[in-house]
Amino acid sequence: MEGSMSQKAPFETKSFGGDGLIRVLIVEDQEVLRIGLKYSLQYAKEIEIVGMANDGPTAVESAIKLKPSVILMDIGLPGFDGIEATKKIKEQIKSKIVVLTSRTDDKAIYAALEAGAEGYCLKDASTEKLCAAIASVHSGATWLDDEISKALLKNSKMADPNATAERLALSESELKVLAMLLEGASSTVIADAVNMPHSELQTYLRKLIQKVSFTKTSLEKGTSRAKNSSEFIVSKMCPVCNLRLGEESEICPYDKCALQIDHLIGSQFADRYEILSLLGAGTSGAVYKARHRYIQKYVAIKVLHTEHVADIGMLKRFRQEAAAASILSHPNILHVIDFGLSSEGQAFMIMDYIGGTSLDELIVRHAGLPAKPAIDIFLQICDGLGHAHDNNIIHRDVKPNNVLVYDTDDGVLRVKLVDFGTAKLVVPDNLRPGLTAPGQVFGSPTYMSPEQCMGLDLEPSSDIYSMGTLMYESLVGHPPFVTDSIVDAMYKQINEDCPPLSEAARRSGKQIDVRLQAIVMKALRKDRYKRHQTTHELKDDLLKIA
Repeated sequence: MEGSMSQKAPFETKSFGGDGLIRVLIVEDQEVLRIGLKYSLQYAKEIEIVGMANDGPTAVESAIKLKPSVILMDIGLPGFDGIEATKKIKEQIKSKIVVLTSRTDDKAIYAALEAGAEGYCLKDASTEKLCAAIASVHSGATWLDDEISKALLKNSKMADPNATAERLALSESELKVLAMLLEGASSTVIADAVNMPHSELQTYLRKLIQKVSFTKTSLEKGTSRAKNSSEFIVSKMCPVCNLRLGEESEICPYDKCALQIDHLIGSQFADRYEILSLLGAGTSGAVYKARHRYIQKYVAIKVLHTEHVADIGMLKRFRQEAAAASILSHPNILHVIDFGLSSEGQAFMIMDYIGGTSLDELIVRHAGLPAKPAIDIFLQICDGLGHAHDNNIIHRDVKPNNVLVYDTDDGVLRVKLVDFGTAKLVVPDNLRPGLTAPGQVFGSPTYMSPEQCMGLDLEPSSDIYSMGTLMYESLVGHPPFVTDSIVDAMYKQINEDCPPLSEAARRSGKQIDVRLQAIVMKALRKDRYKRHQTTHELKDDLLKIA
């Protein structure tokens, strides 16, 4: 029911600006998302951004003063929330309101619509879909995302909250449906595949997702057979922020919550892998060292945090990371061996295990690298990145922490490019819907190109800018822009020229070949068409001084 429309109210008048544009007010408390939305929409036809607000009271004040055609309203706002702001605005002016949020729970949806909002759009919606939502509500229609429509069909026939762990095992058909969701299939396609009426399927999906959430609870109550030993290294996790700490820790330093044992360590995963230890963890998932039970091969397993299985957008991005890396076969790219769902409904990917150190750690350890080993690393990154570009994949998050450096048995320095979680296939949108959402800036602002900070379409030259930042930091020990906030970093990337590498080298007491300085600064040019246009071109320049 994506973008389902209601009849326009009689005598309803449209609110265009003097130049015929739809005047939009953005209300979002997170600066990065607010700026991202602005840059995403400012290039859309028929839309004019007339203002921005970051809390409930300011939203109401701005709406009354500016009288925008459409308001994009976040729910979680300081002062008072977006629901209350919507009610207050609707009492005084006739602006249309689209609630833009990541929340899909029934209570939030109904509260927003009852407050008078004309639309409800998820933050992982594409720019095209968001523009369509703005145009629809402006014309007098209502707009509901497909996932929101599914949520509204939720009824009392839900999984039993008192279900036992035995009843939570997913059936073959349930795993098939979850796998199709991971592949990005629409509810219509899934309904046809499982031979189920569309209306029944939508209820079935909600039951399935809730069942998976119950599975997480049962898993957390399980026990692990692992003890600290030469094989198994136990870690603890925070149930709120997923921070991982050693077995000796008791309380999360950020949330002050009691830590829980990570029960995956020491367990058998996906029928054939023994989880040995934690390698690292982030907001979306954790990476473990594991061993295949039958062939004794060591692998790295990335597991999506279970609470994200109910987030279709997160599932799609997780699958995108696996898909992007799996189609790339190159010595300088970490290979993805497998991807799927465990019998407990946990999304995972299996990767080659490579013992090594991140380039980020090496830079910190040595306060910058000597030119000779640095250039060797740069050349290998160019090779891996060039292979991705040749296969129409832009990495979008090239940075030292995503480069793994290790020595082979014969003592040769080797490099692996990792983490294609934000990678994007460069194909027409009508052939492969993009996962980049308006207001969501994927990547790390310290290393992002100006066009990436602005949410524009990206070319390989965007990765080359990130590569320039990586080279700069590798040589002098810090990136071109050292800032206190993400927003400040994005502002500088867009508006300020990078400080000359010669000055940074002088301050750090390093001697850097002027030819190498010129190569790095060319990669960091603000005008994308004045940079190296391919990694092959960048590599050729580096080889001249290697």
